Amino acid sequence: MNNPFGKLARTAGALRLAVAALTTVSATPASASAAATAGCTKNFGFGNVQVQVDNCSEGWVWIYVGDGTYYKGSVQATDDFGHVKTPLEVDQGKSVATKYIGSIKSIKICGTKYLGWTPPRPWWTYCSNELYVH
Repeated sequence: MNNPFGKLARTAGALRLAVAALTTVSATPASASAAATAGCTKNFGFGNVQVQVDNCSEGWVWIYVGDGTYYKGSVQATDDFGHVKTPLEVDQGKSVATKYIGSIKSIKICGTKYLGWTPPRPWWTYCSNELYVH
């Protein structure tokens, strides 16, 4: 007997991936497409938090939080000299990008979960290990 709910879940999952891909493309910084073809762009993910680093010209860092577990995301970048840059933070459904001086050596991505009560309160923040860009 076929399980109609399994097929429905697979279809819904594929649709979510397609929507996330379209959303990501529309929120990408304008310089990212040229950098991606030059091979200097690296993409990272931590749950529903997406980060892109472009070291072609200085250090562009872009972060986007899609639908999913985390309602807020942040990325902490470190340059080649070990200087920790000002972190970027963004709420779910939004993106932000900045250009740092110098090349980015590594990043650390974090996501914050919220309690569902009104008003929502930050509950717990989870972070990735240090991720090397080069």
